Amino acid sequence: MSSKSSSETPQKLPVRFFYKASMTSSSSEDLTEDWMSLPSSGNTKMTLYKQGLYDPGSGEICTKYIPMSDSTVIRHPYYAYPGIKDPGIKEALLEPEPIKMYSLDGQELYLDLCEEMKVIPVRSFLRGLLGEVIDLKYYGINPNGVRAMTIALTNNSYVRRLDLSSNFLNDDACYHLGQMLGENVILQELILSGCRIQAEGVKRLVIFFASRSIEELDLSRNNIGDSGFEYLAHQLVKGAVIKKLNLSYNDLSSTAATSFATAIEGNNKTTHLDLSWNKMSSLKDVNELLGRLGESKVLVELNMSWNSLKISRILRRLLAVQTLRILDLSNNRLGKLAATIIASNLESAKSLHTLDLSFNPLTAEGAFTIVNKLRNKEIKLRNLLMDNIEVNKEFVKEYKEVLELSYRKKCKITHGEVKHDYTLSVPDIREIILKRMDFLTAHGFKKSQLDIALYFLQKKKICDNVQPREILRDMKIAGTPLDEDLVLGLTDIFPGPKLDKGGKTLDLSGVVEMIHRLWPDKKLPPTPEPELEPKKPKKKSKKKK
Repeated sequence: MSSKSSSETPQKLPVRFFYKASMTSSSSEDLTEDWMSLPSSGNTKMTLYKQGLYDPGSGEICTKYIPMSDSTVIRHPYYAYPGIKDPGIKEALLEPEPIKMYSLDGQELYLDLCEEMKVIPVRSFLRGLLGEVIDLKYYGINPNGVRAMTIALTNNSYVRRLDLSSNFLNDDACYHLGQMLGENVILQELILSGCRIQAEGVKRLVIFFASRSIEELDLSRNNIGDSGFEYLAHQLVKGAVIKKLNLSYNDLSSTAATSFATAIEGNNKTTHLDLSWNKMSSLKDVNELLGRLGESKVLVELNMSWNSLKISRILRRLLAVQTLRILDLSNNRLGKLAATIIASNLESAKSLHTLDLSFNPLTAEGAFTIVNKLRNKEIKLRNLLMDNIEVNKEFVKEYKEVLELSYRKKCKITHGEVKHDYTLSVPDIREIILKRMDFLTAHGFKKSQLDIALYFLQKKKICDNVQPREILRDMKIAGTPLDEDLVLGLTDIFPGPKLDKGGKTLDLSGVVEMIHRLWPDKKLPPTPEPELEPKKPKKKSKKKK
């Protein structure tokens, strides 16, 4: 029966409705924006965790809740705190300090070094690190700050010229400059004029010169002396190449000249050399140096002024340098023989443009010989400077004729004063005294004016000689008194015969002759003939009666 009932289909029972609610249509408005503004019912920590803004922690239990039961702590979600993160202690103790990378210009490195050394950075230097020239002359740089500058320049690839003229550089500053020059091959021009570098400073500065070349090195006005120059000469022997070298005002003697000659024997690559204002006066040592320079194939400019040189024949080898353009031998002791040798070898100086022989005792004849040689068209000389060399009229004439030549239009020739060939005339004291007497007597009051020439002409008619006191008396009477010394001076010039008692007299013949020379137009007025007295009529005698 049970199987039968299971096979039968169930019957549907009727459903009866007790209450039927009225159905209303949904609103057509979109409520999405209102739903978005509702607070989220999700777990906020889970949301932050998914965003990477929350860390549930290591599961360690805060010590504050240790007395609580495990079930209570674990059951409360806010009782589990994250572990403390390492603030960098492990990295500081176990890891090496990270190396800061600086740009090659050295600006940031320079600022960090100044901060570390507690020195004030130089703004001009900082800006110059991005250019080719750093000009810090007369800047008053602190020697302690040179270390930061040199380290910043070590890897700099922009700066080619560094000018530190007239700044005080001690031995430590020179050491750091030398170390920098050993690393930096971009820097080619170093100007250290007037930096008070001593011999020890030069030793530290040039230590790496043998391993590099330098375009220009200026060590002028440092008084390095012969001992300081020895360090530089040693580097030249080892192969240092310095194209422009300025060693003026360094108190170098003939010993330095010998050392220099030895140094450039196998390394003669200097193109511009300035050895002016030193004491290389020894003929033997200077001849040895100039002989080595005469073998140069690249020498362009040589300045040997103010060395008291008295050279002559060695100039032949010096003028034979085919590349030499400027030669300064001014303010030395070159004489007439040197002028003759220079004139005879100017033609061999194919490139010589400027020759300065100023302030040398060349004599007028020596100067004439050199100028006369410029008539040769093969000589390329453009500037011949012979200031303060006295010349004669023949030189001036030759000088003008040379400058009028078509190939000498752009030539410049200077010289000193022109010596005139004449004999100085001795003033005639007779003329001076007579003119002085004429001035004193003719420029008095109108009533007392007197012509001294007519006075002496009149006196000559009366007598041949006159005493000085008589002249003084006549002048006093005429109202034009003369100085007694003036009259006595005239008496000494025109002496007459002495009186018996030894008194002096004036020779009027000589005075009158001089008056005719000075005033040839002055003559005495003609003397009128004396009037004849009228004859008195004879009285008629009365006849006697």
